[in-house]
Amino acid sequence: MAVTTLTASALRERNVSSVSDLQYNVPNLQIKPSTLYPSQVEFILRGQRQVLYTDENVVTYVNGVPQGTRGLILYDMENVQSLKGPQGTLFGKNSMGGAMVFTTTKPKYDFGAEGTFDYGNYNLMRFNGVVNVPLVDNVAALRIAGQVERRDGVYKNSYPGMHDLGDRDNDSLRATLLLQPSSRFENLLTVDYQRRNEIPYPAIIEAAPLNATGFAALVSNLTQQVVTQQSALGGGTAQVQGNLLVRTGSPFNVNMLTGINRVIPGIGPIAPGATPITPVNGFGSKVRTWGVSNSSTYELSDVITLKNIFGYREERATDHSDPAGISGTTVDTSLFLNCVFDPTGACNGGVPSPFPGQFSNNNTNMFNNIKTLTEEFQVIGKTDSLNFIAGGFYSHNNLLYTVNSYFSVGPLSLYPLQTRHATATTKSDSYAVFAQGTYDFSNLGLEGVRLTAGARYTWDKRDYFSENFFSASNAAQQQFASSPGAICNELNGSADGVTGVNDGTNCSISGNRTYRALTWTASLEYQVTPQTLVYFANRRGFKAGSPNPTTRSPQFAFFNPERITDYELGFKHQGRLGSVPYRLNVAGFIGKYKDIQTQNILTFCSDSINCSSAQGTYTDLIVFNVGQATIKGVEVEASVKPFPDLTLDVGYSYQVGRYGKGSILPQPTDATKPIYDGNPIDYTGGTDLNGREFAGVPRTTLNVAATYHASFIPESFAKVSLSGNYSYRGNTKGLSVQGIYQTPAFGIFGGRLSFNELFETPMSLSFWAQNLTNKDHKLYCADNLYSIGYASCRWGEPRTYGATLGFKF
Repeated sequence: MAVTTLTASALRERNVSSVSDLQYNVPNLQIKPSTLYPSQVEFILRGQRQVLYTDENVVTYVNGVPQGTRGLILYDMENVQSLKGPQGTLFGKNSMGGAMVFTTTKPKYDFGAEGTFDYGNYNLMRFNGVVNVPLVDNVAALRIAGQVERRDGVYKNSYPGMHDLGDRDNDSLRATLLLQPSSRFENLLTVDYQRRNEIPYPAIIEAAPLNATGFAALVSNLTQQVVTQQSALGGGTAQVQGNLLVRTGSPFNVNMLTGINRVIPGIGPIAPGATPITPVNGFGSKVRTWGVSNSSTYELSDVITLKNIFGYREERATDHSDPAGISGTTVDTSLFLNCVFDPTGACNGGVPSPFPGQFSNNNTNMFNNIKTLTEEFQVIGKTDSLNFIAGGFYSHNNLLYTVNSYFSVGPLSLYPLQTRHATATTKSDSYAVFAQGTYDFSNLGLEGVRLTAGARYTWDKRDYFSENFFSASNAAQQQFASSPGAICNELNGSADGVTGVNDGTNCSISGNRTYRALTWTASLEYQVTPQTLVYFANRRGFKAGSPNPTTRSPQFAFFNPERITDYELGFKHQGRLGSVPYRLNVAGFIGKYKDIQTQNILTFCSDSINCSSAQGTYTDLIVFNVGQATIKGVEVEASVKPFPDLTLDVGYSYQVGRYGKGSILPQPTDATKPIYDGNPIDYTGGTDLNGREFAGVPRTTLNVAATYHASFIPESFAKVSLSGNYSYRGNTKGLSVQGIYQTPAFGIFGGRLSFNELFETPMSLSFWAQNLTNKDHKLYCADNLYSIGYASCRWGEPRTYGATLGFKF
């Protein structure tokens, strides 16, 4: 198995202060902002992206307990591990792509305290503190750690009275109690809490189409103006590239609404009796998470150890985002308003509207309340020839999800169906039994040969209920909303375990599914010499199906599981070239998907019975299973000490993922028109993905780190070290039907100069910088060009730098 471990010292020397920094230090790891939730990130290993609404492909663990990414903050960490390939036969939750394992520092039986204070540009102030207290010698100890962080936004906001974006405002606290009443028993109890009130990184509009049709053409009349304005804010000029108008200039100058529950003055009436103000939920996030975990280990004998891992966690997150990056702009709405209010679809013959220069806002507001309980029991055994583990895993997850999205211009909501609301509750229960063992054949005369075999059987159950409806704000729209089929887009009925209700006041879909799967791992290792190991592994991974929470159509209510069969051939070696020690790990892998889960951006007519341009359309992201795909690649990790004081670490990966035969992404029968009863979805003749490369996944990544310990400087002054790192990520492909836009390659540098134990005291002083060359780089881009008229991107941080003062005793 390919494993990368970053120790506490490595995290410090490479200046890994946030979760997103990990991707620049682990081969073939991407960490991207969530498509919809600014408060959440997604881990991608070996190109396995998490599609919205699906289970994560890479599971994150903290002290053995699986949890979401909102509560991850890197302080007082013992180490961080990256496990690649399908998981589940050894511990925890099943996963397709791997696991990220975070282990916090255990209490010790010596009193100690340590802390660091960072001050940097953008007025960064961050304090990390730890107190370790022995309660009973060699029996009980308590460790309390916390972090307080504040920073101004890196996106300068010119909108009057609004905050800069990309700030940091979070507090976190963790308490860990260690109990060892006997030499055979250990209990580790951890309680943590986190608060975040932040204006996260926005989506910045990147392009608008010049040749769109239908509703996208109508909206692109506005987004083209936003591209021009956003370019000017960044000191650039919008440029025509093919059929697109593309933004240029710095992305870090914006004119946006921020905060929560803002009230924005209306800019002139656009209809008789219009209200003079528009209530707006501006861009921002509020997160509250807390959890408790308990790990008990009992050595039953010299051979058998029992272990129990319990976890409970709650997350409450409110995310307000503008996926298009148009909030707060002032645009000429003449054509837009004419088309919206002309029921003939003729746009009033193109006669200019008397209401130009209107304030524009586009908002998606989401609330997640997540409660998760996990329980895992393990029996661990070790003999001269056999090591094994067997156990059971259970998790219960209760998710309440609400979303409303609206597009408004001036004091009235002008999105053809007004504000859209969706509320969904999903209860997920997962049961599993697993076992894995490794047998050493040395006693049988096969020195160095080891065989590992493991299996897991999983039952995943999903219960689902959702409501999707629109609220009308004027008489004409209320009349339209009460017409047959206008609320739910579906008639009453039940099919395939899904029930749809549409009675004029209710718009609900409910159902349940149970998914079962047998997964496995098998590997053969040969220890050629004490310094050289070769291995071959075959694994089966499984990811359950789930509901599409925002759909109004029972036929799209659920999607099915996906599976992967993974093959890995690896080589691990360490040795010396003369007096120079080195380490080299190489792994090649092939993963073959079946029924891969893939997202699809579809446009629906707002009235499924009588579709017309006057009544408008809406878009929805639907997950489908589209057939087969293959991803293959190679990963290399190397470390060398050319001099006693210098260490060089290199991580490289190359991979290509492509869809295979039979991978059809469903589209409307007539792809130029929205979906309605007269133009249903075509499951067999949609977009053929065969041969298409995975979107949003770079072929190449490269990480280089160097650490030099300046031993020639007297330690009576300080222990001095200098670290530098470089990270490169190749370009990614886009795929418009999946809503993913291409991104260019980039490379960024970082460094740290540390003076530890200054003047033989417990004090330390460090100077650090990230993205030294201030390289603008895109982390992820969304493509909605021909559905709702824009492409937008989320960007990595600009240059940051500062100093850290620390103490430890």
